[in-house]
Amino acid sequence: MGERKNPKLKTASGGFLGAVERIGNRMPHPNYIFMILTVFIVIVSGLAAGSAVIHPGTGEEVVVRSLANADGLRWFLTSVTKNFINFAPLGNVIVCMIGIGIADEAGLLGSALRHVMVGAPKTVATAIIIFAGVMGNMAGSATFVIIPPLAAIIFKAMGRHPIAGVAAGFAGVAAGLNANLLITTTDITLSGITTNAAQIVAPDFAENQAGNWYFMIASTVLLTVVGTVVLEKLVEPRLGRYDASSAADSEEDVKREAELMHLTDGQRKGLKMALITLIVYVVLLMICVVPFNGILRDPVSHTIVPSPFINGMVAIITIGFAAVGIAYGIPAGTIKKSDDVIRMATKSMNGFSGFIILCFFAAQFCEVFAYTNLGMWLSVKGADALAQAGFTGIPLIICFVILASLINFLIGSASAKWTLLAPIFVPMFMNPSIGFHPYYTQSAYRIADSVTNCVSPLEPFMPYIISLMQKYDKKAGLGTVVSVMLPIAGAFWLSWVLLLVIWSIAKLPLGPGVGIMF
Repeated sequence: MGERKNPKLKTASGGFLGAVERIGNRMPHPNYIFMILTVFIVIVSGLAAGSAVIHPGTGEEVVVRSLANADGLRWFLTSVTKNFINFAPLGNVIVCMIGIGIADEAGLLGSALRHVMVGAPKTVATAIIIFAGVMGNMAGSATFVIIPPLAAIIFKAMGRHPIAGVAAGFAGVAAGLNANLLITTTDITLSGITTNAAQIVAPDFAENQAGNWYFMIASTVLLTVVGTVVLEKLVEPRLGRYDASSAADSEEDVKREAELMHLTDGQRKGLKMALITLIVYVVLLMICVVPFNGILRDPVSHTIVPSPFINGMVAIITIGFAAVGIAYGIPAGTIKKSDDVIRMATKSMNGFSGFIILCFFAAQFCEVFAYTNLGMWLSVKGADALAQAGFTGIPLIICFVILASLINFLIGSASAKWTLLAPIFVPMFMNPSIGFHPYYTQSAYRIADSVTNCVSPLEPFMPYIISLMQKYDKKAGLGTVVSVMLPIAGAFWLSWVLLLVIWSIAKLPLGPGVGIMF
């Protein structure tokens, strides 16, 4: 989701990245940004009240409504709670995190990542580490404190440079943040925001949490291959031979390395039970979805899109993760009694207070924007201006990726950035003169939000990665991380955008029932 806790470590840097760090650190908290923008919309709506555009879908006149009057004040005061409760990402993410939280607190996700990485053949170790990083993002912050240090240990044991291992792990968990083979909380969070934005111009637009699924499956494969080639052919050779005398290992570090490399018998049994449970769960889902009259297909049209299967994705993910988490936790010894499951689900919610507050202010911003009709006005005017300038199609979407990539250097939170950008660009790009599907715009945003994380001073885990590299090179700093990660970030950006361009030209579906054009 992009909402990650920030380990504290002081860093300093000059030049461009230092300026980015200083500017970013002076930016208001996203909550204050939403407050400021909400007030700004109130002012603008008062000035623009009465301005009108023709709705591109219905042909009806849409007039800008003022919030800076008695009617606007009454609407706002009576809608605050409803705005918050109806904000799609809020309930979806919290429900989904119950299941994922149980699996994480039981230790399943960490054990699975260690098992995959430690058991990887040497010839494909880099690819497995990057792939594990991308896939492991569903575990949230745990991925950052497991994969990069474990990758360093594995590389060191293989006689390779451990900093290259850190880079491989960091590439997957940070630059590949938004890709995955599965539907994750990122899909759930962003699709809710996208749906709210699309409903500004298309009130009947239905949420599809699998709207980017096919594209993200291909993206996961692409990033694994590109990251492996760049790291092994460009990044690692530049690091040279590892000099152990430059390391700063302590007894605690050695103990930590041993813990990361080792799985207990209980954990191994737990992984087997989790795998069996997962297989059974998937088979049951297939029985409910694959047959023409499957109970999770639409009961009338018998389609998969739309269907209870697609619309019930949050519940399916929650139940699935909870089931495999419990199946792991019992033999692993992390679940000894039924109360442990409730404790784990409760603990998984501990870090969500900040997200809930963010949702409150983001919801007010989105609903205020929709109430005033400024979103519709801006989308029609903006789309018409772009069409008249002949600036549409692939060049437009590439420029959008560039813009969102730059914004990622200033605002770290993925959901906050998309809540700011979606109400403007999703309706604008949906206009018939441009015609992009909302989930096509969302897929472009996901590229931008991912690739620059590994070189951004505002990445919450950047201080942790710096300290990790300092274990193997006492002189390492932010500049070291950036110099190591920049070739990977650049290759990810270019190859991922190229994949989007190819996808666009071929008119391939982005997910079930979702095309390039609206």
